[in-house]
Amino acid sequence: MSTGASISDRVLESLVSAGLLTAEQVTSAREAAETRGVAIGVMLTERDLVGPSDVISVLEHEMGVPQVDLSSYAPEDEALALMPAAMARARHVLPLFEIEGMLTVAVGDPMDVFVLDGVSAELGLELEPVLADPVSFAAALDQYYGPATAGAAVVDSAAAVPAATAEPAAPVAATDFFEEIGEETPAVPVAPVLEAVPETPVTPAAPVIEEMAAAAPAQSGASAIDLDVLAVADARKVSLLVAEILDHAVARGASRIHLLPYKEDFFLVYRVQGGLEKVASAPISLQGPLVDGFKHYAKLSGVPASRPALGRLRTHIGDRDLVLTTSVVPTIAGQRLVISLAAFRPQPRGLEELGVSEAESRALRAMVEHGRGILLVCAPVAGGSSTTYYALLAHAAAAGKTVYSVEQSIEYEIPAVAQVMIEPGGPSSAAYIAAGMRQDTDAIAIDGLRCVEDVHLAVEAAGLGKLVIATFPAADIASGVRRMLDLGAEPHSLAAALTLAVGQRLVRLNCPNCSVETDGRLAVQIPGAPGDIVDKAGTGCPNCGRSGFRGATAIHEVLPFTEPVRAAVGRGSSAEDISGAAAAAGMRPLVVSGLARVKSGAVSAEELNRVLRFAD
Repeated sequence: MSTGASISDRVLESLVSAGLLTAEQVTSAREAAETRGVAIGVMLTERDLVGPSDVISVLEHEMGVPQVDLSSYAPEDEALALMPAAMARARHVLPLFEIEGMLTVAVGDPMDVFVLDGVSAELGLELEPVLADPVSFAAALDQYYGPATAGAAVVDSAAAVPAATAEPAAPVAATDFFEEIGEETPAVPVAPVLEAVPETPVTPAAPVIEEMAAAAPAQSGASAIDLDVLAVADARKVSLLVAEILDHAVARGASRIHLLPYKEDFFLVYRVQGGLEKVASAPISLQGPLVDGFKHYAKLSGVPASRPALGRLRTHIGDRDLVLTTSVVPTIAGQRLVISLAAFRPQPRGLEELGVSEAESRALRAMVEHGRGILLVCAPVAGGSSTTYYALLAHAAAAGKTVYSVEQSIEYEIPAVAQVMIEPGGPSSAAYIAAGMRQDTDAIAIDGLRCVEDVHLAVEAAGLGKLVIATFPAADIASGVRRMLDLGAEPHSLAAALTLAVGQRLVRLNCPNCSVETDGRLAVQIPGAPGDIVDKAGTGCPNCGRSGFRGATAIHEVLPFTEPVRAAVGRGSSAEDISGAAAAAGMRPLVVSGLARVKSGAVSAEELNRVLRFAD
């Protein structure tokens, strides 16, 4: 927030820009304040021109000033020593930390931002304010400076601003959002293919493998792969088999290749259009050479079988430029290998390509460009969260922010972003996040909050005034927030840190070559669907591999954390209660975004029901 102008001047300019004051009113109030020798905030209050809620709104929305939860944040002793207790109490200011002459202070009364210039001059330090709840602020003053006494000195009492009535802070990016969104229809792609996004692989539960083991012959087109040749294969033949599997997987439109060990066998499995297809199986004794062959292809030959391995390379298979991310994890059954195949794109998608509505897109842009706090992206595994994540990172970098990103797998290299990848067996994600917080960064990005330490650090970074862009595996926003609480996040701290959230799921697009109308019986069960809705579904043709689907897209929900929603989170409410608070605030849920795609004919009601389960 720091510029050459004084804090008061910047606040006044923002009040004028927001239409809460006129330039003439500012001039008149400034002259009267100088005549009386008081802060201009006193005159604004006396003349009933602006109140604390107006200043809070401007500080948050126009100037990006964050809130800090003093009940969970401990100021540094060195910072406390810089400001006498009498000054802290008189000005309603609590020092938090100092970095190279910049002192960050919590302000208990929003109107006191108008007297911080005097504090700055007296201390000889530049001040950076953050907002604090008046109740927690008073408790923190007593905790760190001792209880106030009747004889406590008052510094510059003429400049002190009368205590303001405590009013809840307006959340960043929430102003008029739900009114703007109204009945606006999200953008529906015409015929795009949204490649499945690589995520950290999760070892499947035994029932999934059991189903594969008991399954009838492999899926159509799988007969081209014969794993039995491994019984007599040398290194050259293994290399040819690896190339054959890669070619076959790309031809099938697979987004991932799995080698899954289980009991006496291992399985070659593709993920195609969001579903798993068994391609082939062989005795477990033959798996080692094939895993070694894939590791050699991925330049991971030097990693022993007893250690996890992760590699990424760009390659050309068939007529496609691809980025392959290879993950190998040792399990008690044998090595488990997963290869993600993603189309190489020199640049990530832009925010305008995500398929959100215009109002939702504006909220995302405003948050990335001016907001602070946590921007949370919730999606299940293979739910497209990385696509959204990289779009946000690219936009933040383009907006001139310094960005530090901690990633499980680097899908795109963005020159303006400091990207670090978590290596198996190396430092933890929490260690990398903590290191990034010590850097001079405007935004910290975390592609995958995995543990309570990650969540705590994200909350701490938000409390220090940084923009935090983070993905979290969850079916929707409410369940994601609830899971973060279950991990051990402190409810009030998390509520204060969360600013905006995106929930998303991937749905498969109807093949445009074989899409026909259905009887519509399922479509009318979609919440909010009109009785005369037309439902279309693909029947299967050579263009879509007889699947009826061609590509995928995302459906979204976007939630600014208004005070009622924050209150629900702060109470540690259930996912249902958080979802209810979001609905009461006006959030448009995933099913509404999905309904728009059904109406357009891009997605079938059956596919939407597969993802969201709105009907039995």
